[in-house]
Amino acid sequence: MTKMETEQIQVTIEGIKSQLSRIHHEINNPLSVISGNVQLLQELARVLGVQDDFSGPLTDIVSAVDQLADSADQLMVTRNLLAQLNK
Repeated sequence: MTKMETEQIQVTIEGIKSQLSRIHHEINNPLSVISGNVQLLQELARVLGVQDDFSGPLTDIVSAVDQLADSADQLMVTRNLLAQLNK
């Protein structure tokens, strides 16, 4: 592989790493908002005495947020693997 090809691969890897970081950030921000609002709704339901009526849907939302957060974290694992390739 020529030096130019190697440099192009490094530039491409850096671009992918940057994109993965950006996507991770863009996913985590809304997930934080959703998570905070679920906590608020859970507390309101508790205070109003209707937590049994809302616990199922709110638990489902928390589970979905956790799954998405895990997937977002996998983006960073992939980013770190690419960083190791680029050394």
